[in-house]
Amino acid sequence: MKRFLVIVIAACVSMTAFAQGAKKNTGLIGKSVDKSEQTAAYGMAGCGLGSVLFGETESRGGQVLAATTNGIYGNGTFAMSSGTSNCVPDNSATTAQMKKNMEMFVAANRESLANDIAKSNGETIVAISNIMGCKDSAYLGAKLQARYETIFASKEETVVTENMMNTVTTDRYLIENCKL
Repeated sequence: MKRFLVIVIAACVSMTAFAQGAKKNTGLIGKSVDKSEQTAAYGMAGCGLGSVLFGETESRGGQVLAATTNGIYGNGTFAMSSGTSNCVPDNSATTAQMKKNMEMFVAANRESLANDIAKSNGETIVAISNIMGCKDSAYLGAKLQARYETIFASKEETVVTENMMNTVTTDRYLIENCKL
């Protein structure tokens, strides 16, 4: 009976958090934090019941309580796999953040990326597709392959990244299916 009551309370708390606006995440106990420049719906303690109860408190104590609550109830795995308790991906990453992620990826995987773009498929194309939020990595790979010479005209990762982004932003299908 106690377990059922805990589940019901957790469900109610999750519904309350879902109903709150995306601008602020106050939690049930924590103080309000402005979300306009942040990307996650939780603090350093991570998502889960603790983030719903304590919000994104900036205090270390609030985060310790949130992490402790997450640990005690052990709902992190369920919350992540079901997308509840603030464990939903925030797809509002800015283009600047996406570009920075792409630059780091290109710097670390330039040779593999060049090889995969040359053959229009491979792990690095799937990865770059995920970074760009593209739904169709096969189509992206074909478009990148068609512009291989242009994309790799420079050795600088910033230029390579810009050329890949230009490939996406000049194709109607990719514009609709990528989050640039």
